[in-house]
Amino acid sequence: MSRYLHFFRIFAVFCGLLWSISASGLNMTSLGDSLTVYANQDAKVGQVSVKRVRTSGRTARIYTCKTLSSLSLSPEQLKDLRKHVSRWVFGHEKGDIQIYSDGYELGELITMRFKSVPRLHTPAAVPPLVVNIDRPFEPEHGLQGRHIALWGSHGWYYNNQLDRWLWQRAKLWTTVEDLYTSSYTMPYLVPMLENAGAVVLQPRERDTQTAMVIADSSLMREQDGQTIAEMRVPQEGAYAVYIWYERSKQALARTDVTVEHLDRTTRYQVNMQMGAGTWIYLGTHAFAPDQPAVVRIHAPKERIRAVRLGGGIDSLCGAPRWAEGATAYLPFAGIPDSIILHTSGDELNTYINDFACRGKWVNYLLGGSPLAPQNDGLRIPIDLSMAFHSDAGVRGGDTIIGTLMIYTNKDDDNLRTLPLGDSRLHCRYLGDYVQTQIVEDMRALHTQGWARRSLKNSGYAEARHPKVPSFLLELLSHQNMGDMRYGLDPKVKFTISRAIYKGMLKYLCTARGEKYVVQPLPVQNVGVYAVRYNPGKDSLRIQWSAQDDPLEPTAKPSCYIVYRRETRTLHGRTQTGAWDNGKRVDKPRAAFPAERGVRYDVKVVAANEGGLSMPSDIYCAYIAPEDKGSVLIVNGFERIDAPAFVADSLYAGIGLQSYAVADGYDISFIGEQYDYLRSSEWQSDDNCGWGACYCHQQFALTAGNTRDYPLQHGAVLSAMGISYSSCAVGAMPDSSRLSMYGLVDLIMGKQRTTVPYAAEHRQDTMYQAFTPALRTLLKGYTHGAGSLLVSGMYIASEAAATKDQAFISEVLHCRLRGDHATRNGHVLLDARVLPAAHGELYPQAQIMMQPNERVICCENPEGIVPCGEAKAVARYADSGMSAGIVYDGAFRMMAFPFILESTENFASLYERCVQYLTATR
Repeated sequence: MSRYLHFFRIFAVFCGLLWSISASGLNMTSLGDSLTVYANQDAKVGQVSVKRVRTSGRTARIYTCKTLSSLSLSPEQLKDLRKHVSRWVFGHEKGDIQIYSDGYELGELITMRFKSVPRLHTPAAVPPLVVNIDRPFEPEHGLQGRHIALWGSHGWYYNNQLDRWLWQRAKLWTTVEDLYTSSYTMPYLVPMLENAGAVVLQPRERDTQTAMVIADSSLMREQDGQTIAEMRVPQEGAYAVYIWYERSKQALARTDVTVEHLDRTTRYQVNMQMGAGTWIYLGTHAFAPDQPAVVRIHAPKERIRAVRLGGGIDSLCGAPRWAEGATAYLPFAGIPDSIILHTSGDELNTYINDFACRGKWVNYLLGGSPLAPQNDGLRIPIDLSMAFHSDAGVRGGDTIIGTLMIYTNKDDDNLRTLPLGDSRLHCRYLGDYVQTQIVEDMRALHTQGWARRSLKNSGYAEARHPKVPSFLLELLSHQNMGDMRYGLDPKVKFTISRAIYKGMLKYLCTARGEKYVVQPLPVQNVGVYAVRYNPGKDSLRIQWSAQDDPLEPTAKPSCYIVYRRETRTLHGRTQTGAWDNGKRVDKPRAAFPAERGVRYDVKVVAANEGGLSMPSDIYCAYIAPEDKGSVLIVNGFERIDAPAFVADSLYAGIGLQSYAVADGYDISFIGEQYDYLRSSEWQSDDNCGWGACYCHQQFALTAGNTRDYPLQHGAVLSAMGISYSSCAVGAMPDSSRLSMYGLVDLIMGKQRTTVPYAAEHRQDTMYQAFTPALRTLLKGYTHGAGSLLVSGMYIASEAAATKDQAFISEVLHCRLRGDHATRNGHVLLDARVLPAAHGELYPQAQIMMQPNERVICCENPEGIVPCGEAKAVARYADSGMSAGIVYDGAFRMMAFPFILESTENFASLYERCVQYLTATR
């Protein structure tokens, strides 16, 4: 009987287990739907499906698809999720719940942001690959000594199937991914990382200088233990400086390299025990054709293969090297074919090779270093790698697709560990830091609607190949208008690049148990004032203010670096020197002796233990040998912005003749949008549907707000022998000191009041041209009979928007007639006020209305009407509307509703304006 009872009990347990499984199975679809809602509250990760439920007493194991593993859960969130599941399975919250996804229990996937993990193995530090030893400040709690490999997505490449050179992605929204992602890395992210002390290596050319000079060993000489390369550049400009050396057992970890550029010298130390056999970047410096560029390397000549200045143009495809993909650049950089080529013969796929080789390149750099001692390579201890991409996809309602982060928990050898035994979950930790920082900063500064997507474990080559903590970032959808309304804004590019830098910083320091400090934001309100006293006692007075970072409590400056550059005229020849290596000061002000007849350019950088900020705008001052009065150049052009978007139910896109106001020079603008029809579907990258754009500008830089307009004005004034100072609007002197200047030259460029896209920020405005403070200063200044010159594309509409009738009638003496006042940009000047310059048949100016490499374009100048006693001094040749007014009454004033700097004959036009406004009355 007991035997039958025993079998009965076994049968009962078995039936109970079947019932439990069956009961759970009945609820699995509903549970999956509930988990889907829960998982997508703060991140768009997709559908959750429940595969199995196993219960035993009060314990339940829930096996789900990979979706839940793509969440970044805090311990509190995971605890709440387990309670949620417990209510489904047991009807109460006290069950012991284990949730599995992608082969992990979710507790194992809590990232380093929330819990302590074993620290990364950290071998003894070695001298970094390159150090600028003349930099006056080095961070102590930044990225000093770290080596980071990164790249902007794709690039110009040869497609063997199509037998042509082309981009790897579609041309959409005035850009293409191959260049778009580099518009983050090149001007923002790489400098931020280097300012924090890191050495950054890239499998694509970093220098946009299309001229290139190479000196190989046959063109060098050896002298006093140094190898000396002396070169002449073909055109004036900034050039990246590279050296290439061979491997040697006698190589030193600290080899001195000196670069002589114009009138300055900068010294570097290079660790030649690593990096042999490829181009090693030192820094970027200014050179001129009439002065030799000299690089002195303290190593025997037989070890030095070449020195290079500039990025150059690839003679094979005719494209600038900065536009090329990795398969075009890496052979030029000496990387073996075994690293670059992954397919061969009839199956050679150049598209795959271009992205697949990049992770292999990382391992080639890493091999033989303390972080991978068992492998062969260039011995550079790469701390992390990043592939920066944008994604495809369109979402209805013009909503945001957002940021996807991809990591890989197993490498090519199916290993879940890095070479020193650390878990490859560090790739997840790194990706989580960066993705979280991007999303949080975007929501704080731009839109609360910025979407977080998956923290996804997937075998993408650029995340799988590197044997270092690595990730692939899909920042946003370059195909989706909702994303690109933000993605074309330089302010957003700065925010995201800074977020990536901060994420890397926080990960690397936390993984090693180190303190971190975030580098400061750029300074603002810079003013450079010339103080004439007596010859030999004249001086420059410089002031600025720090910019608070509400997101980062550590990002406060502890000191500042002031950089200066001099322009001298000797024997009738004007020569601008190089920037010096900076002087450290502790307060937001400085003073320097000034020499008469010398123009001084100044920029300021904030610093703290985390590193250096990005530089300020450039300002300048000049004291003429003879006192002919003084001009104050005021830069009111602060705006950087996305183009305007228009939309209805059928058509949408970037407004006609609306261009982004780039920050400096933009590499990503390739041409205007031409397909506005929402229903146009993607057919191919050459016929890509809604959002498609031209590509006539694809290999050219586009000038935006170059942040140096006072220099252009100052160059003319110094040639006229007129002293001047310059400042930002926020640094303008008070009324009593403002009256010391006979002329105030107010540069407005494309300054105009803008409203952010995000609904939650609709009450915020930015970039108002005529603020109440500025109007008050200008009213007081002109009432004192000071002369005024005002120029900018929106001055009339901005004045009207203030509704300050007294300012309009008493100071500007003009009102708006209409926008889009000219199509050809041809301006006729009044010869009685602005006579013809040398070589002109009649006084005229030509506005550059299309994006170009030289000056910011002025695409939609306004037409104005003179008020009161003012008169027209310029007219557009096509429309006849006034393009400028002159007032000569209680004070003198000229106003132009276009960007003076955008005219082809700016120097002569500006000189004539100054002559009239400063002439004795």
